[in-house]
Amino acid sequence: MSRKKRIILWITAILVLCAGIAGLAVYKNSRAADPGSTNPGNLVQDDPGPAIADNSKKLVMAIDVPLDAPYGKLAAAYKENVEELSGGDLSIDIYENGLLGTTAELISSIGDDTNAADIMLIPVQDLADAGCEDTARLLQPYAFEGHNGFLKWYTSKEAAALLDDPEKSGVGAKGLFFAEDGFSHLFLKEDSSVKDKKIAGEANEANEAYIGQIGGVYEYLPSIDIKDALLDGSLDGVERDCSFYKENELWDAVPYIVADSHLASLCEAVIKLDTAEKLTKEEMEILKKAGEKAVKQFTETLSQEEKAMFKEFEEHGAQTAKLKQ
Repeated sequence: MSRKKRIILWITAILVLCAGIAGLAVYKNSRAADPGSTNPGNLVQDDPGPAIADNSKKLVMAIDVPLDAPYGKLAAAYKENVEELSGGDLSIDIYENGLLGTTAELISSIGDDTNAADIMLIPVQDLADAGCEDTARLLQPYAFEGHNGFLKWYTSKEAAALLDDPEKSGVGAKGLFFAEDGFSHLFLKEDSSVKDKKIAGEANEANEAYIGQIGGVYEYLPSIDIKDALLDGSLDGVERDCSFYKENELWDAVPYIVADSHLASLCEAVIKLDTAEKLTKEEMEILKKAGEKAVKQFTETLSQEEKAMFKEFEEHGAQTAKLKQ
């Protein structure tokens, strides 16, 4: 073959190769642009355009418990409601298990740079300890009569006034909403008066005050010792919630349930004043409405769970009784 023919063949081969590469590129781009394609390929844009900024206002919420605990579930529902009601203009990041500090520490450092939380779920006891004297009234026995009583109260004028207490008391926060995570009950050996009877409860002044108010003798025992003390006769009853009764299977030891629903464990969601000042009036209303919605759903769920537990207790032979004075 002459040198001239070899050059022509090389040129022809190169042109065919270039045409093949160009055809493959056109095919891949057409596949990427086709929304019905099952294999879109790698779409490379020459000019991706400006990045879309996230303009939502991000708030940090701190809770003392894990997300699968009752108040953790409430916080998760609150986050969802806030983001839904605001159309994504507000978003919440939840820090669980006291990662940002205990509630008492958060309250004491609320005006410092060390407090990274915007919204905090604070037990009423901690607010009372921080100087919220009006709020401290909620620690009194029989503040509410069951879940329905709480639901009626938490949207009342009294509750609205108490939400102003943290700011008035100089805590440095505004109240958003109140929540409860269940009530205590009396579980007794005998269907009789509790006068002079030994009743075990938690290490809590409000619990002790309640037992004394109805004539009983308050005894604090670690949870692990209570069932044995009931069975050996050292105790006449126990004052705890239904979950404790169920977990320890106490229906044989204390089969009489005084279903009076007292001593709710209350928390208040508060927002730091400097955070609230950066929000619009409409955004603050969203934070409150989202709380009301979450609390109503949460409290109704607690009520249904409690009813289901009472039914289970009755199947084990327990029965409800009225408190005899």
